[in-house]
Amino acid sequence: MRVLTFATAAASLALNVSGFIDDPRTVRWNTLSGKPTQLVGHRGEKAFMPEHTRASYWQAAVEGADYIEPDLGLTKDGHLVVNHNEWLSENTNVASIPQLAHLRANKTWNDDGKLKTVTNDWFIADMTLEQIKMLRVNQAPFSWRPQHFNGMFDVLTFEEYLQIMRNVTIELGRPFGVIPELKSPLLYNRGRSYPRYFEDRAILTMRHYGWTKITKDIDTSQHADLRLAPLRPLNGTCLGPSAWQSFDQDTAAYLSRHTSTPVVALNQNLPWFFTPKGLDRVSKYAQIVSPWKDFFVTGAEAYFTAQNITWNPKEIAQMGGFIAPDRLAKEIHKRGMTISPYTFYDSHQSMSYLCQKGVKPGSKSGFCPKDKSEEFFYFFGLGMDFMFVENIVEANVLRILYTNKLEQRRTSDYIADQQ
Repeated sequence: MRVLTFATAAASLALNVSGFIDDPRTVRWNTLSGKPTQLVGHRGEKAFMPEHTRASYWQAAVEGADYIEPDLGLTKDGHLVVNHNEWLSENTNVASIPQLAHLRANKTWNDDGKLKTVTNDWFIADMTLEQIKMLRVNQAPFSWRPQHFNGMFDVLTFEEYLQIMRNVTIELGRPFGVIPELKSPLLYNRGRSYPRYFEDRAILTMRHYGWTKITKDIDTSQHADLRLAPLRPLNGTCLGPSAWQSFDQDTAAYLSRHTSTPVVALNQNLPWFFTPKGLDRVSKYAQIVSPWKDFFVTGAEAYFTAQNITWNPKEIAQMGGFIAPDRLAKEIHKRGMTISPYTFYDSHQSMSYLCQKGVKPGSKSGFCPKDKSEEFFYFFGLGMDFMFVENIVEANVLRILYTNKLEQRRTSDYIADQQ
């Protein structure tokens, strides 16, 4: 029965795109708004296309992502570009370009509260835009991901990403959310004319394309060289929503103070974050909380222990103690914040929960997902407002099936009330 239902849902996607992009059913979910969970295309649609490329973003839009995510870095000459890592060897052909060999280097920087060191690599911060544009992007070398698009696409600028997002909105007649993550601000602000150069550069670019407003003065004098293209008219369509992301909590607070755009506070390395008083602190600047998904399954204490991240037990106790995984969503919602855990992978890939490696889950139920359906239904049931997903078609099918389940429950409750 499950196979038949899954196949029927998949067929409906192929025949009627609007049916899964904008499901008209009004059944109530456990999200803060009561609406279905929004799906965020993680680096576009990286399950099929090289991540953060023009093709990846278009694929995510066609498959019905609600938001499409870019990660931002800053070149040596001040251009915002899109790439997940601060280094370039993992997903580009940089090592094969002789003209760039002299730029191989080592770097150490603060990343989400931890020092990170990468050696013998090429870094966005050391390269000009002209050099970055010499590169071609490759797919991650998993056997289940298509490799025949390797070398076809260049590294995009943030402006090119925003142009693509306006284009898909116009061409597909549907608004899509933009949700840029500012990667490693402490690294990208090194040697700049002032400490928030990276953030302000992103703010000015987003404002030009219509996805944010400036609510508190920023230093525009340092960005006189920023030249942005004329806008393509929307022709009656509307822009989608927007949100900022950052693991750097100071950057998250800065973006919240200076723009009208909601802020996503990402975290997986700061123990205080997962206490009641920690969430109180976060709620002062973030509208959306985005933890690694295992905090809702295995829990904070087991996670930090497994990652060798230490904490002060007295401090954590004073802040109310670690919140249990099956209570975390309720505590976030109670403070008026929404939730966007990451990352929900393609079904060919490991789900990467500690409980699958023998660590005891911290919830009362002891839940540990055995497959992607169980995983998604568990998080839908907790009331996740957003989810960072890969293989958006799979995620959309599961969202349809969960809506079906809620409708069946509502019908059963109605029948029971009439008897």
